[in-house]
Amino acid sequence: MCGWLFLFVPSSMHAQKQQKIIAVQCKGNNYFSEREVVEMLPVKAGSEFSSDLIKRSKEVLGETYRQEGFYHFRIDSLSIIFSDDSTAVRLTFYVTEGVQTTIQTLEVQGNRAIPSAQLLALMETTAGMPLNEQLLESDIRSLLNVYSNNGYPFTKIRSDSIILSNDSSQLHIVLLIEEGPRVFLNELLVEGNTTTETNVIVREARMGKLELFQQKKIDQVKKRIERTQLFTSVSEPQLYITKAAAPDSLIGGLAITVNEGGTNTFDGILGYVPASQPNTKGYFTGDIFFAFRNLFGTGRKALVKWKREHELTQELELQYREPWVLGYPIGLSGLFFQRKQDSSYVKTRLEFRADVALIEELSVAATVATESIYPAADLIQFSVFESNLLSFGAEILYDTRDNLRNPTDGIRYATQLQQGVKEITGPQKYLYLASDKRYIMQKFSMDAEGYLSPFTRQVFMLGVHGKQITSSRLEVSDLYQFGGTTTVRGYRENQFFASKLAWVNLEYRFLTGRASSVYGFADVGYFVRPEDANRKISAQEKSLYGYGFGTRLETGVGILNITFALGEGDSFSEGKIHVGVVNEF
Repeated sequence: MCGWLFLFVPSSMHAQKQQKIIAVQCKGNNYFSEREVVEMLPVKAGSEFSSDLIKRSKEVLGETYRQEGFYHFRIDSLSIIFSDDSTAVRLTFYVTEGVQTTIQTLEVQGNRAIPSAQLLALMETTAGMPLNEQLLESDIRSLLNVYSNNGYPFTKIRSDSIILSNDSSQLHIVLLIEEGPRVFLNELLVEGNTTTETNVIVREARMGKLELFQQKKIDQVKKRIERTQLFTSVSEPQLYITKAAAPDSLIGGLAITVNEGGTNTFDGILGYVPASQPNTKGYFTGDIFFAFRNLFGTGRKALVKWKREHELTQELELQYREPWVLGYPIGLSGLFFQRKQDSSYVKTRLEFRADVALIEELSVAATVATESIYPAADLIQFSVFESNLLSFGAEILYDTRDNLRNPTDGIRYATQLQQGVKEITGPQKYLYLASDKRYIMQKFSMDAEGYLSPFTRQVFMLGVHGKQITSSRLEVSDLYQFGGTTTVRGYRENQFFASKLAWVNLEYRFLTGRASSVYGFADVGYFVRPEDANRKISAQEKSLYGYGFGTRLETGVGILNITFALGEGDSFSEGKIHVGVVNEF
């Protein structure tokens, strides 16, 4: 049978060879159970015995008791018992808890602007509980924040007195408040802008004249200016005082420094496909993109985009946006879009949009649009009807992303509903195929993206998207085209047509710069294409997926997005390279 060697260490212990601890106990404790004490200690049964581990355990035990108001707590001794063969150690902590000290009274003095009852109601520290210094400091910061949001940024709060009763069981705490003068803001001083007009920045800050200082509003100023995407950096607003308005009030302003960013984006790629057969001509393909996000330094935006996928398919897009119409946070924008699809038809869309910000993160918009379809005149067989569509729509946008260019936290949610009447007008020789020449068409779309940063400079992104168009008649010109860079990667651009589609994008990003990153991704999609009896096309329903890796690069022409993607069944040599500029319009 193995024997035990008993050692009793009153205040310290001698260095010992590393041994295995098989039991930990505590004696003299009443407030915490022995199980609770053992669980809070760093030293555990099964861990290696060391003086550093014992020291940390003593510190943790003392600090835990002090947080509960046992200011006279002490560890009287530590019993260390080694086995005869020196392979195991038993530890026993002998403690004296002492008297628990609790708060009997808590009061605030010196306050005039905010009632004492309101201040005390905001504090977690209350009478009857032990004094927790960290909690009291947190309460003081909360009170300072309340004062700062009520126009008193110079308020000071200190513990005027903490009185201990004779038997050490009760505390009397008094917080002394020096409120300082009330502050009103009358101006915004902007430095660093070389192109953007100062009044544009002041407008985005949304500061009124003689506005009461409120810290929560000041915190929004920087965010509002950043969301314009006109600057590479925006400093924290700094308060300055210009004059005294009264003995107990001051007038001042905020100073902010900005660094201008590259607000104009150009990206283009052109290719030439030579003639493949005699008596034919070669043709150009390409993708050209111009974006002007700060025309004349006024915050106005314009976009020009041209893309030619092959000889018979090309599209042109023009956009313009006028912000802050008549001095209100209302934006007006217009869109012209035209797509020539193969040699079968031309689609032209003209849209007008008005949007208004209800609150910082929430905006609503209304749209009116016309759309015309013109089939090619020289087609021998039927492709699509000539038609006109007039539609009206509404959109809701909720955006809490911390950075629009390279978000690490927050969500973006947008949903849009459009409804209109489509009228078939030709071609005359095919009108007999249309039983109804006038019918209702409805479109619905939903886009949601969430961002989470589990580790420093790493971001997980989840995007969920869906679109649906419903009508008693659907033609190929009505359907959504998808596949490629902005939907399901690993497939050709606009490879599929669908009346219903949904897709999910997953990305794990490693941030390499202010607006740059490398990432791996996986996309999953599902779509439904209805039957087209006139063109003898059967209904189609399919799921698809893509995966790969990519990079976003901040360049002088904008944020360049390059991905290498594999679709379902692709070998590595069949991978698709998608290149595009992130649209920040």
